Amino acid sequence: MNRILKFIAVLLAAVVLLGVIAAALLPRFIDPNQFRDEITQLVYDQSGLKVSINGPIDWSIFPWVGLSLENVSVEGADNSQLAQLGSAGVSVKLIPLLSKRVEMQTLELKGLELTLVKNSKGEGNWQVSAPKTSSQQPGQEPPKEKESALVPESEKSSSPLMLDIASVNVSGLLVSYDDQLTNKKYIIDQASLTTGAIRNQHPFDFELKAHISVPDLVLNALISGAMTFNLEAGSYDIQNLQVSASPDVPNAESLSIIGNILYQQTPLTVKGNVGVAEFNLAKLLDQIQIQLPPMSDPNALTRLSFNSHFNTNGESLNADKLQLQLDSFALDGNFKMASIDQGDMQFSFTGNDLNLDNYLPPAADEEEPSAGEKSSAGEKSSAGEKPSAIKKPSEEDQPTESSPEKPSSGKEHPLIPEEMLRGLNLDGSMKLASLTVARFIFEQPSLSIKAAKGKQKVNIGSRFYQGTIDMTSNMDVRQSGKPKMAVSAELKNISLEALSRPIPDLASLQGDVNANMKVNTHGQYTSALTKNLNGDVQFQIDKGLFTDANFDKMVCEGVAKIRKKELRATDWETSTEFTDLSGTFVIKNGVASNDNLIASLAYMNLKGDGYVNLVNRQLDYRMGLNIRGEEAPDSDPACQINKEYVNVTWPVRCHGDLNALKCGIDTRRLTETVADIAENRLKKKIEDKIQGPVKDLLKGFFK
Repeated sequence: MNRILKFIAVLLAAVVLLGVIAAALLPRFIDPNQFRDEITQLVYDQSGLKVSINGPIDWSIFPWVGLSLENVSVEGADNSQLAQLGSAGVSVKLIPLLSKRVEMQTLELKGLELTLVKNSKGEGNWQVSAPKTSSQQPGQEPPKEKESALVPESEKSSSPLMLDIASVNVSGLLVSYDDQLTNKKYIIDQASLTTGAIRNQHPFDFELKAHISVPDLVLNALISGAMTFNLEAGSYDIQNLQVSASPDVPNAESLSIIGNILYQQTPLTVKGNVGVAEFNLAKLLDQIQIQLPPMSDPNALTRLSFNSHFNTNGESLNADKLQLQLDSFALDGNFKMASIDQGDMQFSFTGNDLNLDNYLPPAADEEEPSAGEKSSAGEKSSAGEKPSAIKKPSEEDQPTESSPEKPSSGKEHPLIPEEMLRGLNLDGSMKLASLTVARFIFEQPSLSIKAAKGKQKVNIGSRFYQGTIDMTSNMDVRQSGKPKMAVSAELKNISLEALSRPIPDLASLQGDVNANMKVNTHGQYTSALTKNLNGDVQFQIDKGLFTDANFDKMVCEGVAKIRKKELRATDWETSTEFTDLSGTFVIKNGVASNDNLIASLAYMNLKGDGYVNLVNRQLDYRMGLNIRGEEAPDSDPACQINKEYVNVTWPVRCHGDLNALKCGIDTRRLTETVADIAENRLKKKIEDKIQGPVKDLLKGFFK
């Protein structure tokens, strides 16, 4: 028995030895170059591509199964050159293949050039078809390869392949794409890929470089990092990932995406942190020939960075850390999607001071109008001009809510993205320390938004110049083509004195502003939204004061000058208080009407009424000033006025297109004023004539 076992062992050893000797000697006796035609024909039959192997073919079997090619070219459609390969070489160790382990020496690929061309008909030179076989009928699909029934099911589900590659070295890669349809060319050249030893569960470095040319832009790109993979567990871990691009110019600014990512196949999990390294956005845009408008802050857009930490299972997403740095502004928060399919989103952000004025053009001093412009303006507002009559839109002329929505001109486009809003499922908030816009400073502004089932609600609040602003807007897009909107806002105790800092023209006015607004509208186009606008706006200024003028003194001086008398009073105040400035605008179908504008000074009243037609952009507004009581302010004898002028309103009217208003004396109401004065004079004459006799009669009666 022992002799038999020994004989079998010797026999097996001899067979293995003969196999090794045959594998080592076979490449010496069989020249692979004699199979060029067969290889070329096989490639053509399978793909339709014409391959030419112009260089030598080398191969080996033991101990490494190796193959190397040189000078290979591939023709595409219309016999155009599709690819050119300088050289390629790969060798795999034979024995480990039997245990599904791939041990490979350095994989080399040099001088690969791909030339892709899309002609004017939109056809690519890579679009070729394999020739039909004689047994294949026209229009018949080529037969699919059947999985061998001889492979046991247990082997199909056996352990995965184990890789052991010494390194990968790809150099001299060139890819060009010529789109003759758009006359644009794209080129990737000087591309290379290098890696360290690639082994299962062992980290290896990789680096991909490329020089990219696209229309009007040339970039240098880099992708690098360290990867660890586990084929059996289906996990891939990339550390120190860097994806960067920079323009091909001296001292180039680079945009780099950095991070660490872990990918797990089962159960599906992707997590890690990804960000953008700090860079100078303004410099980068300048280097790629994108011209930015001038900005108030010369250092605007010089610091930009982003960082995030996230995880997802393909069904939900949780970004528990989001950080944005833009110059001195920092924003932190989180973002969640409970269901990616349903678009269920939640977010919360907080930030410090954001000054948007830094990114706006520098403020330019307003040019003074020329003498000609001043003269023209004076002529338009001269008191002698008789304003043309403007008919206030009647109820019949105004659009009704049932009017069908149609764009007023062919240039109008829908303003509200209904489909997007209808599917929005959102609950989020944002708070800032301060926000500066157009020199207005909003302190501790906050925003919250909720959207679900076609309805959206937005709340905005802020401290504003010693007061507060609160606004709520609601939108309903459940009914296609008929979005509805409602906005309410409240302003409380906003100081005009504080507000004069961003608005210098208010420097001579003090008081606290309070206002309420409730408006609603519906429609898709600007014209429809304006026509359907309804609501009211109320405003009031309390504790009012004109700081730079005493209107009582001005009126008194005017009366005294007419009467040619000197004022006795010399201790006039330099300011004028007004007890009330208020009004209400009622908006109906795009027309805002007001009939109760009141400004009450100590001895004078200012009243106003009229309307603004937002649909036709027309305004017709009248204001009137009258002096109360029988005497001028402070009862200075020099500025006493006739009784017939007391409580008489002196009218002014502004009217016309909102872009070209005309203001002057309201001749119609002035006529009424003159009639009132004449009536007062007649009454006084009658009183004077009957006063004496009546007085004597009464005296006699009581005697």
